[in-house]
Amino acid sequence: MKTKLLLIGSASMLATATGANAADPVVVIEPVTANYVEVCDAFGSGYFYVPGTETCLSVGGYVRFETKFGGIQTGSSADGDWYPYVKANLAITAKTDTELGTLTSRMVPEFYFYSNGTGDEVKFDEAYIEIGNAVALRAGYIKGYWNQDLWGELDNIDNVSRYNSIRLGYYGADHFQAALSVDAMTPDDVGTDDLAKLGLSARLGYVVSDSNYLKLDAAYDTHNETYAIRPWAGFGIGPGTLEIAGLYESGFIAYGPDFTAANWDDSPIADTYLKYAVAANYYFNVTDDLILAPQAQYNVASNDKVFWEAGATADWEIVDDFHLRTNVNYAFLDDDWNQQNWFGWVRLERDF
Repeated sequence: MKTKLLLIGSASMLATATGANAADPVVVIEPVTANYVEVCDAFGSGYFYVPGTETCLSVGGYVRFETKFGGIQTGSSADGDWYPYVKANLAITAKTDTELGTLTSRMVPEFYFYSNGTGDEVKFDEAYIEIGNAVALRAGYIKGYWNQDLWGELDNIDNVSRYNSIRLGYYGADHFQAALSVDAMTPDDVGTDDLAKLGLSARLGYVVSDSNYLKLDAAYDTHNETYAIRPWAGFGIGPGTLEIAGLYESGFIAYGPDFTAANWDDSPIADTYLKYAVAANYYFNVTDDLILAPQAQYNVASNDKVFWEAGATADWEIVDDFHLRTNVNYAFLDDDWNQQNWFGWVRLERDF
């Protein structure tokens, strides 16, 4: 009898405890919201928000396989030589709206893999910070205006112009452009063993589109006290665009072309610079996927040797963002020049 009462009491206590627990509130854990990447359309296509921030990021670039061949611009002393190389370009751009305008940072590392024995290398195409819109201040390693050329890439009116610079520019909705850049040039750029010297480069322009524009570039080397000017223009005519440019250099200047590289050593213009030049091309769509650009240029070197160049570039977009681009060029200097004058390149490129 005592055992029976003990069992009934235990069961009653267990039921009471269970009832008490059942009356407690149930805590439901909310699922964590997934942090999806959102498209940012404030700065054009290709941008997305960095999760948790108001910064918009864009990643692009290209991978290129190219081989050069023949003559005066291969960097080789052998006539008719050729060599392939691979280039990878990665462009990372970040933008944010601020009370002072758009804050931009951009860096573009490039990776080169050569087959001509010069070794591989990694370098920056540009890396800078910029703030502003219509009026903008840019500081960093800047690819300058003198790094630009005509569409077909056969002209000889530019030079590698990437410097640690500070640039102040105006780019208004009225199509006018004006910019002044103070450039820290290396001793090699100006031909001295001293510390880096300053260069000045500037642009005035009226730019409606890539096919309709007027531009005037100027540059000054404070060490050599030389200057260069380059007017150029584009006109949408018929099915394509006519581009024409001129060049004058008062003396050797890093912003303009020269003929001091080793591959010019056996030519009549070795160790000179390009004093005068006039270049023109016309690029147009043959089909929706094929662009053709014939081009010609007349030159006078600083030793008064006259020569001209002519050629053509073709760009075939095989599928979206995949291009086969090639050009061939002929340069005539004089009958005694013992180096082959035909040269060009073939390029496969995938843009992203």
